[in-house]
Amino acid sequence: MHTSRLVKIVILAAMSFAVSGVAQTQPSAATRVQDTPQQSLITQALSQLNSYASLQTSMNIQNADLAIAMRKALIAAELLIGSNGALNLAMCSSVKAAFVPANPRDWEVNMGKVIDQLDATWQLFFSGVRLPANLHSTGALVLRALFSMDTQQPLTDRHAKIAVLAALFAPYNQGPVGDCFAVNDVIRDHQQFFHHAAEDYQSIVMNGYLKRIVDGKPDYFFFLPVLADEELNQPFILTATGTFPQTTHKLFDVPGIAAARTLMGGNTIPTLMQDVLKALSSQFKNNQLQVTPAQVIATMAQVIATRNPTVPVEGLTSLGEYAFSSLTQQPVLRGVESAFSAMAEDRPNDSVRSQINVSVASALQNTWKRVQNLAHASQFQLAFFQAMNASYRLFYQLNIPLPQVSADGSSSSGGFQLYQRIEGAPDQLGVRIATPQDFRNLVLDVISSVEHQLAQLSNIETIGNALTQYVNTEDFLTQVFWAYDPANKKEPHPVQNYLVLSSTPMQSCVGNDPFELDNVESGPGNDNPIQTFTPNNAKDLITWCLNLAKIVPMELISMASPQHAFNFTPTNPDIAVFLKKGLPITQWLQNMLIVPGMQVSRKLINSVTQKAVAAEMSQILSHVLPDMRAFQKLVNKLNQSKLTVKDYANQLVRGINSLLNSDQQQSSQIALMVDGLLVQSLPSNDKAVLEQSAIRFAFTNWNQGAKNIYFCAFFNPRTEQVGFGSILEDKTNLQPMDEDAWVNHQQWEVDLIPNRAAM
Repeated sequence: MHTSRLVKIVILAAMSFAVSGVAQTQPSAATRVQDTPQQSLITQALSQLNSYASLQTSMNIQNADLAIAMRKALIAAELLIGSNGALNLAMCSSVKAAFVPANPRDWEVNMGKVIDQLDATWQLFFSGVRLPANLHSTGALVLRALFSMDTQQPLTDRHAKIAVLAALFAPYNQGPVGDCFAVNDVIRDHQQFFHHAAEDYQSIVMNGYLKRIVDGKPDYFFFLPVLADEELNQPFILTATGTFPQTTHKLFDVPGIAAARTLMGGNTIPTLMQDVLKALSSQFKNNQLQVTPAQVIATMAQVIATRNPTVPVEGLTSLGEYAFSSLTQQPVLRGVESAFSAMAEDRPNDSVRSQINVSVASALQNTWKRVQNLAHASQFQLAFFQAMNASYRLFYQLNIPLPQVSADGSSSSGGFQLYQRIEGAPDQLGVRIATPQDFRNLVLDVISSVEHQLAQLSNIETIGNALTQYVNTEDFLTQVFWAYDPANKKEPHPVQNYLVLSSTPMQSCVGNDPFELDNVESGPGNDNPIQTFTPNNAKDLITWCLNLAKIVPMELISMASPQHAFNFTPTNPDIAVFLKKGLPITQWLQNMLIVPGMQVSRKLINSVTQKAVAAEMSQILSHVLPDMRAFQKLVNKLNQSKLTVKDYANQLVRGINSLLNSDQQQSSQIALMVDGLLVQSLPSNDKAVLEQSAIRFAFTNWNQGAKNIYFCAFFNPRTEQVGFGSILEDKTNLQPMDEDAWVNHQQWEVDLIPNRAAM
C-alpha cells in the first residue's frame, strides 16, 4: 500500500510545473511618440489593454497571463482591420513596435512574424473573409464569444476579419486536452504556414468546419462551441453582497463572468446579480461563500431561464461557460483543434476508426460464415464494410473527462464521439450515436442500404435478414464492446452498463498515432516514412536530435514518444548555437553542459538547500512512512557531514530507499523526486547555470500561462550525466522528468520530411 501511494505521489510531483508570476504588458511602448491620429489610437489601445491586465491580475479568477495575451492579440487585430474592413498595412510597423516587446515570448515572436509578412496578398485574402451566412451558426457563436457580444448586438464582416487575424496573433498550445496527435500539426501551421492557417481560421468562422480531400474525396470536419477549462471549477470567495473580500470588486467585475452574462442574454436583467446571490443565499456561511465560476454561471442560467422559459437551462449554461473560457482560450484556434483531431481519424486504417470497423467485423464473423456459401455473399460483405466505414464520422469533443490523467501527465479531457452522417449532406455534422441502441440502429441502416444497393442480385434479402437477426440480439452489441476494448470484458453486462465503460465505439478517449494527421495534410498518396530511434539514455536522445538538426528542414517537425506527440524544433536558439559552432556533438555537450554543470555538482551543498530538500521529502514521505524518526536521523547525519551537491543527493536517495526497502521502480522514482527538489532548491546562481546550459530541442505543446514548455537535455548534478527534463521558453523552471518512462529504451519517432504541398 505504501509503495503504490508513493508511486502516485512521485508521478504527480514529477509531471507538475510550478506557476510563475504574471507576465505584464509593455506600457512603455506608448511613450515618447508623436500624437498623430494613428499613434493616438495605439496609445488608447495600450491603455485599454493595461487596464484589462490590471483587472485580470487583481481578480485572479482566470489565468491572467493567458487572458492578457488573448486580449492583446484581439486589440492588435482590431487596430489593423480598418472600419471599412480593409487591412491597414500602413499601421503594421507601429502596431508591431507597440505590441511586440524587446524581449518577446514565443507567441509574441510569432505575432511579429505575422505582422512582418502582411502585404497586398493578405489584403485580397481578408476581402474574402465575411460573416457566416447563417447568423445562428456555430461560426457566428464563435464571434460572439470572442467579442463577448449578446444576440442583440449586430455582427459585421469586420468582426469576422478581426477574429481571423486575432487567431493568427494569439498564443496556441495544448492545454488540458489530450489530442497531442493533432495539436502538433495545428501548432506547425500556426507558427510557419500562415496562409494555410488563415484559410482554416476563415473556414471555422464562415462555415463552422474544415474541408479536406481524404482518400480522393472531400470531407468535412466539425467542432462544437465547448472548451475544456479547469478554471471553471476553481473556487473563489464571494460575500453575501456580491463583492470580493477586502476589495470593492463585484461579481460582474470578473471579465469572464461578465462575458458569460452577456452571451447568455443577462445584460437586460438589471437585478441579475441580486437574483443570483439570492439563489445562492442558503450556501452562505458567516456572510461568505466559496463558489466556482461554473456554479455562478449555472445559477445565472437558472435565473435567466425563469424570465424566458423557452430557453433551456443547459443551453444557457453551455453558452456562459463558452464565453467565460473564450477569454483565455482562442475559440477559433480551439475550433481548428477539434477539426484537426477528427481529421486524424478519417481514413479506414486510422486507429479509432479501425477499432470500430474491426470490432463490428469481429462480432459478425460467425454470421458471415453461415452465409458464405450463398451466391453474392462476398459482394455483400465487401459492400457492407465499405458502407459501414462511410456511414459515420468521428468528432473530437474537447471537454469529455478522461477516466484518468493521460500518460503525458498533462491531459485530462478530450475524446472521440460517433456521429452518423446524413446522406446527401456531407457538410452537416450528422446525428450523434450516443447509446448502444443508436449504434445498433446505425449498423441496421448500413445493412438496409446495402440490401437496396445490391437488390438486383440473388440471395441479398436472405443475407440481409441473417445479419439483421443477429444485430438485433444483445450478444451482437456485447461482442462489439468486448472486441472494441479488451478492458470491457471485465464488465459482464457491457450493454446495460455502457456508461461505466471508459471506451466504447460511441465514445472513446484513445488515439495513438500522431502521424495520421500528417498523412491527411500531406495530400493523397503521401504517407511519409517515419524514422524511429530507441535511445539508451538522455545523452543518446539529444545526440540523435542534434544529428537530425543537421539534415531536416528548418521548420517544426512532428515527433513522438510513447507518451506524447509534439514538435522537434531545429530552429530554437540552443540548437542554432550548436549548428553555428560546428563542433562534434560530444565536444559541444562537454562544453555546453558538462563543464558548467560539474561546477555546480562539485560544490559543497549549503544548509539552505539541504533544509529545503529535506523538508519537502519529509512532507512527501510522511504519507508512506509510519515512523518519520528514522528519516530525521538520516537527515541529521547528512547535515553534519561536509558533502558536495552530488554526494548529498546520492546519499539522501540511498538512505530513503533503504528506509522504504525500495524495488528498482521505486528507487528510480525517489531519485527523480530528489533530482527535482535539488534543482529547485539550489542557490539562484547555481540553478541558473543548469537552466541556461540546458538544450531545448522540442516544443512539448504544453504551456505555463502564455509561456511555452520545451523538452530539454540538462546536466544532472546528482548523476553528473546528461538528463532529460522540461523547461520554460525563457529557460527557467527546469524540471527533471522520468527517464525510464520517457527515454531509456523507449522508441521515439519522427516524420523527417513532412510534405507541405497540400498547403
